[in-house]
Amino acid sequence: FRSIGWCGLKRHENDEVDLGFRFKKSFWNQGFATETAFGCIDYATHNLALDYLIGRAMRENTASLKVLEKVGMKYWKDLEADLHQALCFKLDLKKPNIA
Repeated sequence: FRSIGWCGLKRHENDEVDLGFRFKKSFWNQGFATETAFGCIDYATHNLALDYLIGRAMRENTASLKVLEKVGMKYWKDLEADLHQALCFKLDLKKPNIA
């Protein structure tokens, strides 16, 4: 078995659920992050009783920020994540998103 990375949902202490992904560099820019993120959103929409999902990325990680935008997330706020300044995006699961 050879892993190319991962994508998934993580519940934080404050009950927010974070969409995250990490892929090996050799698999960047091939659509894996976007496709797996859509899969996680579909799962959350149909199987979890959530009002929204968040996604976080460092400001300099423009590729990850673009993925969050591609899957319908909108900038919400700045925050600190893992001792780094990050941007937090939010996707409302209760209202239809028009992308």
